[in-house]
Amino acid sequence: PARTRTHTAGERPPDPMSLSSPELLQESVGVLLDWFRGKSSVLVLTGAGLSTESGIPDYRGHGGSYHQGHKPMVHDQFMRSEAQRRRYWGRSMVGWRDFYASRPNTGHDALADLERLGRIGVAFEDRPSYYGPDRAEDWMTSDGLNRMSVITQNVDGLHRRAGSRLVTELHGRGDVVRCMNCGSTSCRREYHDALDDLNGAWLRDVMSEAGGKDVQRADGDAAIPREVFDELVVPGCEECGEGFVKPDVVFFGDSVPKHRVERCYGAVEAADGLLCVGSSLAVHSAFRFVRAAAGRGTPIAVLNVGETRAEVSGIGGLTKIESPAGPTLSELVREMTGDQKE
Repeated sequence: PARTRTHTAGERPPDPMSLSSPELLQESVGVLLDWFRGKSSVLVLTGAGLSTESGIPDYRGHGGSYHQGHKPMVHDQFMRSEAQRRRYWGRSMVGWRDFYASRPNTGHDALADLERLGRIGVAFEDRPSYYGPDRAEDWMTSDGLNRMSVITQNVDGLHRRAGSRLVTELHGRGDVVRCMNCGSTSCRREYHDALDDLNGAWLRDVMSEAGGKDVQRADGDAAIPREVFDELVVPGCEECGEGFVKPDVVFFGDSVPKHRVERCYGAVEAADGLLCVGSSLAVHSAFRFVRAAAGRGTPIAVLNVGETRAEVSGIGGLTKIESPAGPTLSELVREMTGDQKE
């Protein structure tokens, strides 16, 4: 059964930490423990709400970027317009390094613990269609099984840094850039070093104009007090010398690579439970897996503060928990391992 929602669609969700009293946490953990009972192949789907406790803004939560007028980059704009690319990289020069410096929080750590304990994770028959062109060698060395514990919509890499091994990054990796001409990939941190070297004076001026204000937005973007980026110098691909580079992520309006989608569907089919954490499930790229699980009769739990597309769509048998992700998942691990606080 779903717990009573604390807000309805269109309203700004409450601060998750307002729901973190010991009594409410204990109730939430009890619901999750009941839901986990009897399940051996739980798959987890995470969203931006999991990383807010790491200081990374989300889009639709209590402090979400959308409530501050944030308009994320759209794929076609980036691909077609040099001016839009300059704007993107200029704002990223201000916002991305703090984004990249963020550390995993207790929610990421708890999910890594659950994977290590075998409480989350599925194994399913491997297929060549699960691999992209740049991973053909992985298929050749496969033992016949594919394994997955987490599908994340996030591009911050915090699941990997927390120690989760079986993670599929649905929307790509924010710490990698890819040439749109030759397809070569390289380290985004090194690319930002080059940006800073070429545009040091510009960056100092922008930071001075910002005056120490909080300019951080979701996914390494930043709200800066200028809209003209004509003087910005954006380096191209060092490998081919002809193409421009793009973060190796799925921008709004783009599609998740087909092989990645198929692999996630394979994991959903193998799961006996789907736990959604920190996501409004508003975008189709993630919600389709919830819909697929519901179509198979797979039990679904949603740990998220705020209404999600799952409730709005009337998915039956949904277990909804309104509670902050980090504290709730940490307490869940303690309960499962018998490691109680004194």
